[in-house]
Amino acid sequence: MHASLSTHAYTCMDKQPLNSPNPLAEAAMARHLEAIRRVRVDHNYAYDSNALLTDKLGFMAANCAMVLDVGQSTRDKFSLFERRHIETMNINRYQPPADIIDDICAPGRLQYERYDGIVCLSVLEHVYDPFAATREIYQLLQPGGYLLLHLPFLFRYHAPADLGFTDCYRFSRDGMAWLLKDFSEVTLYSIRGPYSAIFNLHRCWKKSIEKRFGMAPGRWLDRIGKRFFKRPTSELQVSGYYAWARKKSSAKVQIAR
Repeated sequence: MHASLSTHAYTCMDKQPLNSPNPLAEAAMARHLEAIRRVRVDHNYAYDSNALLTDKLGFMAANCAMVLDVGQSTRDKFSLFERRHIETMNINRYQPPADIIDDICAPGRLQYERYDGIVCLSVLEHVYDPFAATREIYQLLQPGGYLLLHLPFLFRYHAPADLGFTDCYRFSRDGMAWLLKDFSEVTLYSIRGPYSAIFNLHRCWKKSIEKRFGMAPGRWLDRIGKRFFKRPTSELQVSGYYAWARKKSSAKVQIAR
């Protein structure tokens, strides 16, 4: 059996042994590494997400003519926008109902290149295909348009028991880099640090401690922990990331698959 396998250990395409160097696989890995290297990670807002949201959404409100709010995720920041400059979408009808009911992974009602700003916060971990959704978001943006995205990394499962929505994916820095590889500028903003992220896996931390004392206890935990147990990747062990990304200014861009 083993002899038979080794005798026929050739690919159909190039007749090379299956364990020989694979230029296509090496090129794919090189593209991923390049995507990771060009992403900038900013830890300055790790304990003040509200300031980051106010800054980025305020920028969109002041500079974007039409913004798409995916999943109605601007929430209490929605009031920053003039109503005529923002459209909301959702896959389900909630109260208040979204302007557009559609599937961000395979939209049939949204118009490509209509928006110069898109907000998508804590949504793509719940969809069935976040990579397809990100490709669609890219197409919906005008050249030079902005995306504000949030995705969790070290975060608890949080779908309801009745699966009114699902909870499917988590993204590290490396995963976020690949997800946003088609954008020309990408900055990731970390949330919490390596030890506060662990405590936040328990729902009571955010609902009780942070609600009462803010994120100061988490900052204290991380300072102590990193002082005594710091590892080279400590700053990448976080609850999640906000991403601020910009679509390439060229009007015609090939989407990388």
